Amino acid sequence: MKYKGIYWTLFAPLMKKSIEKRFGKALAKQSIEKGKAEYRRLLAHADDLGPGNPMATNAYFAYVFAAAWLGSGKAIAPDEMGQVMTDVLESRLLRTVFGMTDLNRTPKKWEKDMRAYAAWYDKHGGDYPVNWVVRFDPSAHRDGSYYYFTRCPICEFCAREGIAELMPALCATDEVMFRLQHGTLHRAHTIANGDPICDYWVTGDRAKNPQ
Repeated sequence: MKYKGIYWTLFAPLMKKSIEKRFGKALAKQSIEKGKAEYRRLLAHADDLGPGNPMATNAYFAYVFAAAWLGSGKAIAPDEMGQVMTDVLESRLLRTVFGMTDLNRTPKKWEKDMRAYAAWYDKHGGDYPVNWVVRFDPSAHRDGSYYYFTRCPICEFCAREGIAELMPALCATDEVMFRLQHGTLHRAHTIANGDPICDYWVTGDRAKNPQ
């Protein structure tokens, strides 16, 4: 993947603050100082997802956290690193960004976004085959957005890099992200847990008895 420093620049101070609060200054300093080089290394090894890929941000986001975790020497347990991820997502900056979306008002937002990605993949997937493969089933749910993935390049890359144990924590950030958008993620399966799909049924958090 092409190196993009903006993601590290944005998230490193937030990760450092959380790690320092939870595990002390020394480990926070180590995680960020060594993590910066790990971030470059991970991106150099990661598959090119293609220019203009609407989903590529998800990979940069994941690899920033993976890099800081590796920078700690894996001294932070994966579930504890999940708490750091939650701290970052719930920072004032990202609460503001995510809070601009209200899934009670736009319950089909994520289906629309995923269909835009699917259109991109239909056009470019032949050149960048290591990518998400998304499917839709309009009959599955009446309310909200529903879609599922049968392939996840982040999961494949983490397995290849020997850091698959971090994947459940990375997957769990989806729940936080949708919550900050006034939504609820109803999920039964993840590829990281050995299931054949990652399913996403997303509704507004004020939806009563969603179907």
